[in-house]
Amino acid sequence: MTDTTMRNIPIRNPELIEILDKYKKLRTDNHDGFVEWMHLSCSQEKNNRDWWVGDEYLKRTIAEGQGHEGFPDAMVGYEFRTNEIRHQFFKNKVAESSEEASWRSKFLHDLGVVNREIMNFVGCRNQALAAIYPPNGFIAWHNNANASAWNFIFTYSETGEGCFKYWDIEKQEVVVMQDVAGWQLKAGYFGHYGEPEKLFYHSAETDCWRHTISFCFDRSETSEEFREELIDEISSE
Repeated sequence: MTDTTMRNIPIRNPELIEILDKYKKLRTDNHDGFVEWMHLSCSQEKNNRDWWVGDEYLKRTIAEGQGHEGFPDAMVGYEFRTNEIRHQFFKNKVAESSEEASWRSKFLHDLGVVNREIMNFVGCRNQALAAIYPPNGFIAWHNNANASAWNFIFTYSETGEGCFKYWDIEKQEVVVMQDVAGWQLKAGYFGHYGEPEKLFYHSAETDCWRHTISFCFDRSETSEEFREELIDEISSE
């Protein structure tokens, strides 16, 4: 695998699958409250999905060069930031009813439990991203050049009607990695502007519920050895 491709890793480890399924259940077991009380980012852009994940926007983003910060300009989804947990999840900072307050408390507790389990298994202190995309959700083309690292991206697709796309800088073409129903893992490297040949422009879109949890690893030899050991553990039954 080169630094400019994305690697598919089969998930067979029963312990990890059990943990990941708990993350999925955060939505399925809380669906009504999720839709009513959670904050959906960029909801006004739902009808503009084709633009944000399309070829013309990709060309414009690449043409910006270092003027593109690295973060996506649009994302229709529910993003969980554990460092500012109470201020970013919900439509309102303060619960408007005792029912909502009770729901929030349980949800945050359950999220904290599963986050700790996932991070302990992966061996990381922090998640790079934890997000849930509704049908017609997406994340716009971007390159994460401001957060260069090796990445593990766990994805759950309810029906497989979604995809991850990236710009293959060597072949000068868009590669589409179609989702499959269930959990998947992708591993790859997001370069920085000091190594333009390794910049990794990518986006994702979905027509069904789609979960993403990602983790970053540094570029050291020790980290490389750990990543390969972790891949072996993840792909072993």
